[in-house]
Amino acid sequence: MLAQRKIVYDESQKNYKQMKTKKLVKVEQAKNVNVNNALRSRCIILFVVVIALAGFFILRSGVAASNAYYLNQLKNQSTVLEAENSRLHLEIAHLKSPERIQSIATQELGMIVPDKFFFSTKN
Repeated sequence: MLAQRKIVYDESQKNYKQMKTKKLVKVEQAKNVNVNNALRSRCIILFVVVIALAGFFILRSGVAASNAYYLNQLKNQSTVLEAENSRLHLEIAHLKSPERIQSIATQELGMIVPDKFFFSTKN
């Protein structure tokens, strides 16, 4: 069996309508509060995601700058080592020169240049 709700009227219909609208306003305010809370939580999540992405990009650019600085140092070091290598090649060529070896042999070691040269080849 279905029971019907009894509606209590105030002094006039006007008061009844005012009570009804007050209840509707309270229900709408409650819905708005729920919507505001959901919107606020979404905004907070969005803010956190944006901050995390910004931090990631800042960290990434810092690492890239550090790597570029290190690469520049390696290039400078490579240039210095290549210059030293070419200088050492020149020094080796000077030390291997036959005139220098002959002057050291005759002046410092007391050797003499032979009159005849004989070369042997292996056949």
